Amino acid sequence: MSNAAENLFTLNVITPHLEGFRPPLGEHDPAGDWELSYTLYTLGSIAGSGGPMGSLVLRRKAAPAGFVLAVDYRKRVPPDMTQEVSGEITCRQDTLGTPKRWTYASAITAAGGGPIKHTRLEKSATTTDGQIEIHDGRHRRQLPVAARCTIHWALFEAVGRLPRTPFEPIRFTLLDHFDQVKPNHTLSFRRAADVMLGGQAVRLHAYDHLGEGVVPWVYWVDKQGRPLFAVSGLEAYVIGFPQKG
Repeated sequence: MSNAAENLFTLNVITPHLEGFRPPLGEHDPAGDWELSYTLYTLGSIAGSGGPMGSLVLRRKAAPAGFVLAVDYRKRVPPDMTQEVSGEITCRQDTLGTPKRWTYASAITAAGGGPIKHTRLEKSATTTDGQIEIHDGRHRRQLPVAARCTIHWALFEAVGRLPRTPFEPIRFTLLDHFDQVKPNHTLSFRRAADVMLGGQAVRLHAYDHLGEGVVPWVYWVDKQGRPLFAVSGLEAYVIGFPQKG
């Protein structure tokens, strides 16, 4: 897949999962309304070596002074269960898509499709005046947070709108799993590279996400602003669903 003269390690590690991959065609406006679907692969483990482990669907829709990002995440949990997470994030129209308010729900479901008892969780949150207020239906709690912050899933949206050339690293606080505050994160331009995908050369731009409490991530974005791949040391997201031939 990669040019031997270039070090594209984060792409090389997902090569086994790209058989039959074809890059998306057609127009894409990263600041418009869109839907992108990804296949989740677990890396570096026996559990992840046999095929897809889950999926992620992101839907962006314009809203007054920003946009709404809907999240639908599913991950297989051996032997026969599924972790399901859904959320809706109302974001500002700024560099990181700073969240203003959001709701999310998660559960573990059995093979038959029903949720396993005591695994259902629902919360809502808002950010105001340097703090987050989180409500779980019974209790409210407040956490301090930096003005520049974002939720992990919103980074898939943000990287599509970033410059395609080096820029000063963006410093922010990560809201991981919707409500875990992790400071001292950066998002920066890594490099551009021409990569062979589906028999054609595709110009990709890579961005690094580094910070406390997370494994480093690299996002690979096409020239139209679609994130094609998001790769960490533990897992990877590949745009589209598995294809053959």
